[in-house]
Amino acid sequence: MAREYRNWRDVPASVWRWPNFSPQEIACKGTGRVKIDPASMDALQALRTRLGKPLLITSAYRSPEHNRAVGGATNSQHLYGKAFDVVMTNHNPVTFEAVAKECGFRGIGHYPGSNFMHIDTRATPARWKGTGRNNAWFQARPETPGFTPPTRSPALTETVKELAPVVSPIIVGGGAIAQGNGPVQWAIGLIAVVGFVAAVFWFMQRKRGGENA
Repeated sequence: MAREYRNWRDVPASVWRWPNFSPQEIACKGTGRVKIDPASMDALQALRTRLGKPLLITSAYRSPEHNRAVGGATNSQHLYGKAFDVVMTNHNPVTFEAVAKECGFRGIGHYPGSNFMHIDTRATPARWKGTGRNNAWFQARPETPGFTPPTRSPALTETVKELAPVVSPIIVGGGAIAQGNGPVQWAIGLIAVVGFVAAVFWFMQRKRGGENA
């Protein structure tokens, strides 16, 4: 059963049994409050022990007001002390996810644009890709000295490449019609350009639709 404290300093030493973490690490970054879900903390400690590497946690428990402030999902697992966002700088993401699942984490969110993974102990398994660049970085990477990850194109460039097959007919057709000198041709050409801009805006909005756990 989860236990909540007004401030992480109020957590009694007698109830804290996770040696590789502290109440401050798990506390809400906006308010200092902390909600401890023992089962989730047990899974986090098991993950840390199995991996044998530090887990840099950027977000764990979030108070309702802080969750709203950062744009978290309405029913975010962070609200219940069941979720943790972990930086991938010192981890192989593929290995990390596999071990996390073995330790009891059922919610796995990839956020390659920000170089972290979200893990939580929700009841129903879920796996998603958050906002940011595509998931090519998430392939197995050799953890050997001198290994250089592949260079990625900027996110906007990748978006335009994906969108090109959809909007190219609009540009080509509108440009051809606009070759005329009459006001009708110019109007049609302008509509084509506006259609292109609208399509780009729609596509960018859709790309942002990842789970804000």
